[in-house]
Amino acid sequence: MNKFTKAQSVIIAGVGGQGAVTVAQLILGAAWKSKLHVLQSEVHGMSQRGGAVNAQVLFDTEPVTSPIVMEGAADYLVAMEPLEALRYLPLLSKEAVMVVSTVPLKNMANYPEISSVLKELESFKGITLVDTDRYAKELNYRNAGNMVLLGALSKSLPFSYEIWKETIAERFKDKGDKIIEQNFQAFDVGRKL
Repeated sequence: MNKFTKAQSVIIAGVGGQGAVTVAQLILGAAWKSKLHVLQSEVHGMSQRGGAVNAQVLFDTEPVTSPIVMEGAADYLVAMEPLEALRYLPLLSKEAVMVVSTVPLKNMANYPEISSVLKELESFKGITLVDTDRYAKELNYRNAGNMVLLGALSKSLPFSYEIWKETIAERFKDKGDKIIEQNFQAFDVGRKL
């Protein structure tokens, strides 16, 4: 693996209960299995009341000293909720890769019109918008959306497909083979986007 010019950073954004921390742990696991130095931070805020949740994962070939992403420096964003994606735009670099769910979780009375949120997001280059509800229905697995998002992002991250599969299998081993297989299937759908 080539040395990075700087630590690589991923922001995982969502709302409480959407699985942002699980996705962060999968990225952290894949980085660690790839023999990189890696740190993760997470902010739960009012997550148990439907509030914002974010996790940040930084990895490098050299030791990482802080898991906090500085403004304008994040390389990747995966957002499980479109409005949450907008919240973290100031942290992204100009070349950032973004994978964002188009499905709103309207957790506030004054949630903006979803068409205006999506229009704003569509204006950014390097973004992949994903209808996560569609894939949850198609795959008959309610948690498929996050794995589709992760699969789409995985194409841009420097971890092998085998590392991803191993990390996913280990993360969900306590849930049984059926859940592991459903997560593999959703991840593979994301890789094809």
